[in-house]
Amino acid sequence: MTLVAGKIILAAVLAGLLSVDRNAFGQFQLSRPMVSSLFMGILLGCPFEGAVIGLIYEVLFLGSLPVGSFIPYHPLFPSLISVLLVCMYEGPRHPVEIIGLAVLLGAPTVFLDRVVNVQWRRNNEKAFHRAMVYLRLGRTDLVQVQHVTSAFRAGLYHGGSFLLTGIVLVPVFNFILSRSVYLPQRLALVAMIPFFMGLAGLTSERTARKG
Repeated sequence: MTLVAGKIILAAVLAGLLSVDRNAFGQFQLSRPMVSSLFMGILLGCPFEGAVIGLIYEVLFLGSLPVGSFIPYHPLFPSLISVLLVCMYEGPRHPVEIIGLAVLLGAPTVFLDRVVNVQWRRNNEKAFHRAMVYLRLGRTDLVQVQHVTSAFRAGLYHGGSFLLTGIVLVPVFNFILSRSVYLPQRLALVAMIPFFMGLAGLTSERTARKG
């Protein structure tokens, strides 16, 4: 149990760090599922499954883009949760076999992530106003402090919510697998649905451009 808790905490730290790249500092695209899920898979010892899950979420959220004041649903949180579920499983089933169930349980957490992200943005507005006041006073050192604090808060918010979600979903995931014999095989196709939906969307978009 101690080892499991340690891995979940370590995964939450990585999730918090990647969330900083998402909208607080850098934006080097490390928070995209193709990259972040692979990082999580390497950290937890299942890089192949992490890469597969990252590809699934990447094509699923291709159209989720910020337009105007709209805050889009971001695939970072659910993709990392799905990788965590697969990598933390220690039962007799093959990891690839349980990806479908992991995606099914992980995908709805995108709504929790959006709530956390909105809350962080609201608190970040207060930090921005304080930074503007310090800038008018000529205290550039305090402005930098506000920027660093904002980035730290982003990691803390998302890392903390990831930790709580992992603590709840990991035992739920293992319980479902221990009680179900045929469910993982039937849900294996669930993992491929977003992938083919994304490919279909890319094909139609390319055809429309040619037209």
